[in-house]
Amino acid sequence: MAVVVILAAAVKITTIVGGNRLAKNANTEGPSAEELSDEPTEEIYSSDWQEGWVLFNGKPYEYNDRIRTFLVLGIDYAHQDKEVDQRLLELTKGGQSDGIFLVILNPDDETMKVLAVNRDTEVDVVMVGIGEDGGDIIARSSITTQHAFGGGGEYSCELTRDAVSRLLYDIPIHGYISVNYQAIPGLNDAVGGVTLTIPEGMPDLEAIDSSWTTGTTVTLKGNKAYDFVHIRDTEVFESQRMRLARQKLYLKSFIKQMKERTKEDITLPVSLYNGMKDYLVSDLTVDTISYMTSEYLGYSFDDNYIYTMEGETVLKDDGFEYFYPDEDSLRELIIGLFYNEVDRAD
Repeated sequence: MAVVVILAAAVKITTIVGGNRLAKNANTEGPSAEELSDEPTEEIYSSDWQEGWVLFNGKPYEYNDRIRTFLVLGIDYAHQDKEVDQRLLELTKGGQSDGIFLVILNPDDETMKVLAVNRDTEVDVVMVGIGEDGGDIIARSSITTQHAFGGGGEYSCELTRDAVSRLLYDIPIHGYISVNYQAIPGLNDAVGGVTLTIPEGMPDLEAIDSSWTTGTTVTLKGNKAYDFVHIRDTEVFESQRMRLARQKLYLKSFIKQMKERTKEDITLPVSLYNGMKDYLVSDLTVDTISYMTSEYLGYSFDDNYIYTMEGETVLKDDGFEYFYPDEDSLRELIIGLFYNEVDRAD
């Protein structure tokens, strides 16, 4: 009996430590209310207006600082998108983040939501060691290259985390994990494979596997999971958007399968983390993962909880595509995901 009590206490302490660590791990103090807010009106100067509130469509909103966010990156080291010279290969040895997903955990309504970031989104990128004196320079490029130009490892992840945060008006990000795409078959099979139904509007899938036709239900195993989320025809305009739609479909099914398997075996997330360390880079610790498992396992997640940004893709003279989010739509999305309307009733 005493052993059981001691073990239970140890688990409780571990989860508390993990929760505290996650809360302190945010890369910013809070989002930029000034950039998110509508043009000031006389309402913003009223006596009860508080610092940090955002004025949106004539109503005040307050950032929900109880939300925790977690950045997941899928890293490609193959440089398959374009032929590049040896020097560029060396400068981009960090590998591109072809999959960029922000997991949003909200304790108020106990939901898990995911915001998918288009890897072609143009942002300021810190290019490490590229300056004439060997220093860093900042240039406009697609957000996927930030990880590549970071040199690899934790620094690449931190730079990408900060780039995503800036894109989202300095939303705090509490943790990150980058996963080499080579790990996908193992992760996929660890949850028993991923079953999904091919919807309309994904004609690019048949070019990968002729059996992946509209309306077909498939269970992805091994390398088929890798093919589903990674392969694309870079000669086709907006092939990244098509692949992102596939990644969303896969992620929905993977998360549901992962949640079910974790209910059966609460140690699964930690086991996967330890077993995949050769393919992962993360600032999360075992106690943080234990906390997240115990705290968030019961959170709801459905087909409507994966979001993408509206915007326009442009093919530039350099031969690369760049995505530009619609600012009004992005602001509305950020307000909806991270803010609560302020009740100013007397």
